[in-house]
Amino acid sequence: MTTPDTQRIYLDDLGKRWQKSADQIVGMAIDGTVALWVQFSNVFVRKVGKTGGKGKPKPPQLQDLVEVRPQVEVLTQVQGRCDRILICAELPCLDEGNKAVAISNAVGEEWGEISMIGLKPGVLFARLDEVVRFEGKHGVGPQTAAPQIDERRATVQDGATPVNLESHPCFAPELHIAGRCWSALFSPEKTSDCGIGKAAILAWLHARHPELSKAAMERIALIVTPAKSGRR
Repeated sequence: MTTPDTQRIYLDDLGKRWQKSADQIVGMAIDGTVALWVQFSNVFVRKVGKTGGKGKPKPPQLQDLVEVRPQVEVLTQVQGRCDRILICAELPCLDEGNKAVAISNAVGEEWGEISMIGLKPGVLFARLDEVVRFEGKHGVGPQTAAPQIDERRATVQDGATPVNLESHPCFAPELHIAGRCWSALFSPEKTSDCGIGKAAILAWLHARHPELSKAAMERIALIVTPAKSGRR
């Protein structure tokens, strides 16, 4: 019998399947390598940037059940804290159409109060069909580790001789990182939404390259941010 749970692989089980820690799986989601979803019930869903009549923001819609993907800034807060619950007033997510939405708790609305919403990392899951496609594309199967990329040393280990890009006399570290960042957030197979802005890019850089200076991150973000996101 097919049920929603049989079509999901939760964070811990996905880690066992690929022999990775929960934090590593979350890191793959930050990179855009895999998609992690979460299901909420009895929540308000607000479409970010949508307006109604006279330019007023559209009111949030009550949803009995919704599946969304936490945005990069949320995953960045979760990484390294997978044993804790993330609490916030609104949770920035992406819906099925890859559009930005904000999720808030409906409990307490009748009293005019704001109820905080919690995200427990253990309830994050990948969809089985997406996992199978990823494994087929990358030649990765259950209990088989994917080829590892060490971004800080710019090496790729694929079972053969490692390729060390740093050994090239013209190696440009910031250019290499910018390319990796763009590929993780904007490459065609991951998203067609150019609305991802500077904040998400900086969050990715902070998570993956904390050794960079603030000035270096700003330079890279300037290169990576799409023109449609407001870069001048």
